[in-house]
Amino acid sequence: MSRENVDVVRKVYAAWTEGNLDALLQVCDPEVELLTSGSFPDLAPSYRGHRGVEEFWEATRAPWDWFQPDVKRMVEGENCAAVAVTVRARGKDSGVNTDMEQNHAMRFRDGRAVMVSFHASFEHALEAVGLRE
Repeated sequence: MSRENVDVVRKVYAAWTEGNLDALLQVCDPEVELLTSGSFPDLAPSYRGHRGVEEFWEATRAPWDWFQPDVKRMVEGENCAAVAVTVRARGKDSGVNTDMEQNHAMRFRDGRAVMVSFHASFEHALEAVGLRE
């Protein structure tokens, strides 16, 4: 994977940690496709383009006081990556802290994310972008 794509991965998660939607949109292709894989009952199964990323951002950040994804593992391909993430967050209404394990698959083109999908396991994230460990 190119250094440029590794930087995109880092910038995606940094933007989430910093709560910086503009920074996230800068590393997403205008036609980016975000697929939640039906793993979140309150979210649409897919979001498209920058408008879709904005909708996903609002929907996923609304219930939390703070929200921090920590990359635990990454396998890179030429223009793709599978990423295992622990998301730490605190509920806005409850004040309860939680850790959520997530697995993401990403595809890149011209230094931007063109596809991000969520998966039940790291192995499924690998398969989604044609990678193996």
